[in-house]
Amino acid sequence: MSVPKRKNNINVYPQVELTGRRKELLNKITKSDTFLPDEILHDDLDRGMKDFVMEYFKIVSNDEQIPIIPRILTIQRWGEVSASWEYADDDNNIQIPFISIIRKPDPQPGSNPSVQRTIPDRKLFHYHTIPTWNGTTNGFDIYKIPQPVAVDINYDITIVTNEIRDLNKLNKIVLEKFSSRQSYTIIKGHYIPIVLNTISDSSPINSLETRRFYIQTYSFTLLGLLTDSQEYEVVPGFNRSILTTEFLNTKKLTKNIINKEIDISEIVFISDGQQLTYSVDEIIYELLLVSINGIVQILGNNFYHISDTSKITFINAPLIDDKIIITYISHKNLLLLDKNLNNLLITNKVFIYNGNRVLTFDEEIKDVLYLTINGLVDELNYLYTVSGDSLTLNYDPLIGSKIEVKYIYVFNDLSLSSVYINKYGKFLTVNNEYFLYDGTSLNFITNKKIKDVIYLTVNGIVDEIHKTFSFTNNIITINYEPILNSKIGVSYIT
Repeated sequence: MSVPKRKNNINVYPQVELTGRRKELLNKITKSDTFLPDEILHDDLDRGMKDFVMEYFKIVSNDEQIPIIPRILTIQRWGEVSASWEYADDDNNIQIPFISIIRKPDPQPGSNPSVQRTIPDRKLFHYHTIPTWNGTTNGFDIYKIPQPVAVDINYDITIVTNEIRDLNKLNKIVLEKFSSRQSYTIIKGHYIPIVLNTISDSSPINSLETRRFYIQTYSFTLLGLLTDSQEYEVVPGFNRSILTTEFLNTKKLTKNIINKEIDISEIVFISDGQQLTYSVDEIIYELLLVSINGIVQILGNNFYHISDTSKITFINAPLIDDKIIITYISHKNLLLLDKNLNNLLITNKVFIYNGNRVLTFDEEIKDVLYLTINGLVDELNYLYTVSGDSLTLNYDPLIGSKIEVKYIYVFNDLSLSSVYINKYGKFLTVNNEYFLYDGTSLNFITNKKIKDVIYLTVNGIVDEIHKTFSFTNNIITINYEPILNSKIGVSYIT
């Protein structure tokens, strides 16, 4: 007995999957010269139905393919077609067999579930954000489109033939194609469903003496959608002008930000396309901002920086001629003080734009170090004005935009009993915690990482020379075993 044949190379997956497949579908939808999807109107839906029938409803009868009338018909156009079609006899009567596509002239509100629930007032939605660059200005355009309108169009596919075997062939094709209730036609990249409604027969049986032929009709509904390009909208976002200064035998330019109360340095590098690590040639006390072509880079995601060093290292090398800006406070600023010897703190706050241009802060703003909108830096400080504890935007970003502000304020609540300033001007907070020794472990875990221990007490007795314990990170270890249930107090700096 022979071994049955088996197929071992069955490909059950499409050639393109996941993200690649989504990009492929998007490219089919936007085949035109713009990034917007092609419009779909009633004529396009008719053309899609006709292409579907011409592709799949092919029947061979007596070694010849049954002709399909290559246009969408209505009752009113039947006489016109019968007089001009090539498959007609000398009396202009259409020869049998043939297949016709007849559209009913009353499209109905759509039942396509993907667009059946609509948003009132034809509101426009964000579709795509497209970067723009004209050689000197870097920005982006925002593409908006409304929700498509659903529409149902009914079609009758009719076969007229003398042979019942032709009816059987068409019936087999239709039932196989619509075994899952619906099939699809592709219209400008969109998969549009077609549903089989009914199958009916209207063959004439009035007289046994006349010529007998069969007329069978298949009723379909195309669950279409309409998109009109006249409703599309392109809204320009804000642009960013990039000024490039070239120097011989150097790759960086140092300058100070305009009239800041403290000395803030800004280094500009021009990327060579290969370098990963950039040094500012002095210790960075506070790293304020790293950007490439005005786009904020995220510490840990886009680059790394080790505290008390002069370097930052990008995970991926910036592109050639990219403009890299590093803004920081150097170690030569021992204390953050203004000209009136007020203590200054640097902090940041994030807002989600809800239509109100006025942003309110918890403290009075001494100065703004930078402002970003959706990750783009306002390098020229022209997008806002500052007054007291509020900042007012000079234009309306998109609703839901993420706005981040890094600013300086005067720290008036400084209490030296709970806060210290180190030699670099960093504020260090004093914390107090207590533990009860249960006899199981000499290690005690604090809530915060320890920079230094001020004192440690065991049952109220202070270890003044730090010989009875050691610490690392947020763990304090006692070097001897106290009495069971001893109370251990720790005062430490974070």
